[in-house]
Amino acid sequence: MSISYWQHTTNLPSPAPVRDGSSIEEIRTEVCIIGGGIAGASAAYLLQRAGIESVIVEAREPALGATGRNAGMVVAGIGGNYARAVQMYGRFRARELWQFTIRNRETTIRLAERLGVTVRRCGHWQWATTAEEAAELAEAAVLMAEDELPVTYYDHDPLGRGFTAALETTEDATVHSAELVLALIKASGAKVVTYSPVTAVEPSETGRMMVVHSGRATITCKNVFVATNAYTPQLFPEFEERVMPTRGQIYVSEPAPLVLERGGSAHHGYYYFQQIPEPSQPGYGRWLIGGGRHTNFASEGGHYEEETTADIQADLEAFTARHFPELAAVPIAHRWAGTMGFTDNALPLIGQLESLPRVTYCVGFTGHGMALALKSVETALMQMLDVV
Repeated sequence: MSISYWQHTTNLPSPAPVRDGSSIEEIRTEVCIIGGGIAGASAAYLLQRAGIESVIVEAREPALGATGRNAGMVVAGIGGNYARAVQMYGRFRARELWQFTIRNRETTIRLAERLGVTVRRCGHWQWATTAEEAAELAEAAVLMAEDELPVTYYDHDPLGRGFTAALETTEDATVHSAELVLALIKASGAKVVTYSPVTAVEPSETGRMMVVHSGRATITCKNVFVATNAYTPQLFPEFEERVMPTRGQIYVSEPAPLVLERGGSAHHGYYYFQQIPEPSQPGYGRWLIGGGRHTNFASEGGHYEEETTADIQADLEAFTARHFPELAAVPIAHRWAGTMGFTDNALPLIGQLESLPRVTYCVGFTGHGMALALKSVETALMQMLDVV
C-alpha cells in the first residue's frame, strides 16, 4: 500500500489495534456510518450539528482511502468543463450542478477555516493542450458568462507554459484533505471503530433497528449511512454495475521555488496539479501532479490496487518536463495511488436500498469527492431523516 503526502503529514497510518482474538464490541447508536472518508466524516459532522449521535466503522482508518489520496483540490464544476456539462446534462441541469458545486466549495472552505485545517483560496487554471480543446474552453466561457458563472478565458497561455488556451477562476481552493477528514470527525465527537471491515448489514430480530456486523464490533442502530464510494460493490453487490473502481496516481516532489500560485488542470482534466506551499520554507512549494490514466485505461480500472505503476508515473514526469521544466529535476518525495468510484453519468448515487430502506447511501463521486461530498451528504441525510 502506498502512502500519500497528506497521510504522511498527518501521521497515517496509525498502528492497527491489537485484537485478543475473541471479543466483539457491542455498540448502540442512532446512525452507523460505514466509511471514514470525506463523505463519512461529513455525515458524522452534520449529524452532530443536528443533535444525532453516530458511530463510524472503518475497514482501515479515516482518510486512508481515496480522500486521503486525492489532489487536495476544491474546484467548482463537473463534467470536464461547462460546455461538456451542458452537452451531458442539458443547460438547466448543468447550471444547477455547477451552482451546487459552488455551494459545496464555499461550505468546505468555511468549515476548513473554522476547524483550523490548511486551506487556501488560490483559484484554478484549466488549460487546453490542443486547438480542439481550446475551442471547447472558449465555448464553455461563453456559456458560463451567459449563465452568470465567473470565469476568464484566454485564447493563449497567459503563463507561457506551452498550452493553447486557458480558463481562469479565482475562487477555487486547495485543502489538506486528510486534515479535513480528521478535523470533521473530531468535531463530530463520533466514536470510530477502526480496522473493522463490515461483513453484513441486516435488520434486527424485531425489524425496528439495523445491525451492522464488522470485524471488531456489532453496531445496533436506527439507520445506516453508507459512505464507501468505490468499495460499495464489495458490501452490496447490487452496485457492481453502478460504481466502478478506478485508480488515480499522483506524485509529490521535495520543496522547490514556487512557480504556480493557483491549482491547475489540463487535457480535459486528465492531468491535475498544484504547488503545495511548504510551511517551513516561504516561497517554496511541493509540486503535486496526478492523472495520466488516459494513457492506459486498461490498467487503471476494475480493481482496488493502491500501488503506482512505472508507465503512468513516467507520463506524469514527462508532462511536468514539458510544461514546468524547472520542476522536472526536483527529487520526488512521495508516489501514491488511490481508488476512485466512477458512475456512468459522473454524478454521485444517493438514495435508500430497496431491500433495506433504513440503509442510505451516498457514493460514486467519480474523482470529484471534494467538489461534491459535503452537499451530497447533506442531501442524503435529509432523505434518510425523512424516511425515518
